[in-house]
Amino acid sequence: MPSTRSFNTLRDEARQDPERARRIDEAKQRAIDEIVSFRLAELRKALGVTQAELAEMIGKSQSAISQIEHGEIGLSIETLRSIVHQLGGEVEIAAVFDDRRVLIDT
Repeated sequence: MPSTRSFNTLRDEARQDPERARRIDEAKQRAIDEIVSFRLAELRKALGVTQAELAEMIGKSQSAISQIEHGEIGLSIETLRSIVHQLGGEVEIAAVFDDRRVLIDT
């Protein structure tokens, strides 16, 4: 019977190779960006706001909103704040550690 290794062991072994570690980090960032974009699109839709309406609210083009929501262009903190503010919320930025969460900015 083959031995099994924990995910943490596999992760640590993969990170020993700098090129593999870089690819892992890039893939992780792409996944995070896609999740954020998807959540923004779902929030906008849930609030009944069209891409064109949101674009007008924040001074961007409808095309830019579409590209943000599809993860085709990056999303700056300033643009994120503008979008969330126009949709009625506010952005909180926190540093999360194993033993604590530190609010950095609101």
